[in-house]
Amino acid sequence: MGDERQHGSVSGGSPPDDPVAGGRRGWRGAAAVVLRAALLLLVVLGMLQVLAPGTYLVSTGSVTFQLRPAWRGGELVLPLGPAGELSLRTPRTPVDVVMEYQLPAQTEAAIRGNAMNRLTELPGGARAAFSRYLLGRIPWILLAGVAAGALIAGGLTRWRLLWGAALGAAAALLLGGAFVLATYATLDRSPEVRYAGLASRVPEVLPLLRALSQGGDQSDRLVRLQDYIDGLEAVATELVTEPRRPARADVVRFLLASDIHDNFFGARAAARLAAGGGEPVDAVLFAGDLTDRGTAEEAEVVVRVLGAPEVPVFFVGGNHEDEPAMRVFRRAGFEELRGVPVTVAGVTILGTSDPVAEEPQVDSDEGRLAAASIRLDALWRLGDPPPRMVLVHDLRQAAAVVASAREAGAELVVAYGNDHVAGVRAEGGVVLVDAGTAGASGYENIGAVQPSPALPAESSAGRDVYTFQLVDFSRQEPSRLVAVTTVSYGGAGRTVVTYTPFGE
Repeated sequence: MGDERQHGSVSGGSPPDDPVAGGRRGWRGAAAVVLRAALLLLVVLGMLQVLAPGTYLVSTGSVTFQLRPAWRGGELVLPLGPAGELSLRTPRTPVDVVMEYQLPAQTEAAIRGNAMNRLTELPGGARAAFSRYLLGRIPWILLAGVAAGALIAGGLTRWRLLWGAALGAAAALLLGGAFVLATYATLDRSPEVRYAGLASRVPEVLPLLRALSQGGDQSDRLVRLQDYIDGLEAVATELVTEPRRPARADVVRFLLASDIHDNFFGARAAARLAAGGGEPVDAVLFAGDLTDRGTAEEAEVVVRVLGAPEVPVFFVGGNHEDEPAMRVFRRAGFEELRGVPVTVAGVTILGTSDPVAEEPQVDSDEGRLAAASIRLDALWRLGDPPPRMVLVHDLRQAAAVVASAREAGAELVVAYGNDHVAGVRAEGGVVLVDAGTAGASGYENIGAVQPSPALPAESSAGRDVYTFQLVDFSRQEPSRLVAVTTVSYGGAGRTVVTYTPFGE
């Protein structure tokens, strides 16, 4: 036993259950875990800051830049507020550059609201701001690289951490530099142009884009992206403002929605649009299929989500309604149009429900639709003058009215839904306004494709599209259609507003 004690003393070891040594090992293990967690947080912080937006005051307002990872990226995106969106497919690297421009009045309002109370003011325009934004990403790239290198190196020794941090910083700079060079090297001098909303204004944009992409050789690609930034700033100055339209006080405005099909988002969006940001519409018009099975429970949910609009609500039943749901809507104060004209602020509206709106049957009945069309035409002809607007669920209900109006050369707006494809088209004095669907694919088919002319086909593929329309009539007698504004809500929060004027 004495030999064993002597051996332990010479070796300097500690018994396996030595509490001091165990505590030291435990402390080192805890310190390693804390260090790794801290380094991981720094990596995440650095990457978030690299992708964070940066806003700058420029001589023409303010501009916000943001890098947005995208697997099939390489677009320079310019949101234009209510005017829609414009994008150029310029480089071929998986990152989009989003440039959001605001006019001086918009910037001042944001500053007063403390949304942007610490902005860097630059004497130049968007080009100088973009350079400042890119330079501002470098420290965060370095931070992420240093933390990642130290994390990968592992261990608690000073030299290992320093070497790991140095290698991480070098790797971050090399990768960042390679990415920037690849971005500029793949810039397209004749980029593909995509645009959404205000299609009538696109011809004003294209000459500018053509001018930007003309001339030069491969050596000018380092400045080409900056040229695009300058050009888009000029475009934004013209297009970021509200579409040109009459003042709200000069028009009678109706919110038209159809085919909600129990969709909560669609019902809430309709309520917000009806409120009009403090300037509510004059009436809400529902073109049927608010429910999907026509049950009272469905109707009660829709009514509850819609709330109590401060304006009259008129509706016609669709083929997806049934008598229980229709009863609930009437009790809630919604006025069903049943062949008796109503007048709102000088605009007379005639409407009627789908022939199967109070029956369990869902499939449309073509024979009954044709008969309903003849009856509605007779009612329309009795008007003196004839009603200015007709509201139905299925366009086939109004076929005879449309034919009569064309023959008489009368001005008529026919609003309807059912087919889930929004659109506005004029045929002489008759304007057909298809409300599309305010419930996208409906609760039964979430994720299905619902095309919309307000969104390019490639943009709406695989996305739900919710559509609403604001129908404006003049307040002067006789009232005339002024414009139809189609609002489309697509995937990823994308909003497109298409303004279609009439009588200009």
